[in-house]
Amino acid sequence: MAAVKSECRGIESVSVSVNNDIYDFDIGRMYLICNPRSDRAFSIARDFLSSGHSILCVSRYHPDLVRDMCSSREFRSVWLSDRRRDDSISANQLPRLKMRISSFLKSREGRVIVLEGIEYLSLSNDFPKLLRFVEELNDIVMELRAILLIPIDPRSFDRRSLARLRRFAEVVH
Repeated sequence: MAAVKSECRGIESVSVSVNNDIYDFDIGRMYLICNPRSDRAFSIARDFLSSGHSILCVSRYHPDLVRDMCSSREFRSVWLSDRRRDDSISANQLPRLKMRISSFLKSREGRVIVLEGIEYLSLSNDFPKLLRFVEELNDIVMELRAILLIPIDPRSFDRRSLARLRRFAEVVH
C-alpha cells in the first residue's frame, strides 16, 4: 500500500502499510523504530518511496546493498564508513553528517531520513554528543517538515540512554 497523506488535529500525517500493519507518521516528527533488525525501517522507507517521497538513508550497510533494498531515483544513501568515497562519512564527523542531511531536507518538502546505524555512531561519539546530534536533527526535521526514522535495537543502549533518546521521539515497535 502506498503512503497516504491526511490532516487531523491540525497536523499533517502520512499513513504507510507494512505487512498489513498501518503506521501513521506525523510530518515534522522523529520516530524510533525499536526492533533488533532494520528490516521494518526499510519496509517503511520503501512504502514512502512508492508514494513519491524522497529518502536519504544513512547506514552502515554498503551503498550497493542499500540501493538493492530500496531502488528508486528518489533514494539517496550515505555510508557510515571511514572509506574515502563521495557517498561516505566517518562516524566521528557528526557536523558533516548533519550538514549533508540538512542539505537534502532543504531541497524540497516530503523528505524522509532513515538513520540506520545509530549504534555504530555511538561507538565513535560519547552519548551526550550523540544525543545533541539527534536533537539537532529533530529540530531540522521539525523546521523543514520532514520525517526522521531511526531504527534502533533497544538492547544496544542502557535504559537511561534509551529513555533520553525516546524523550522527543515517537516509538514504533
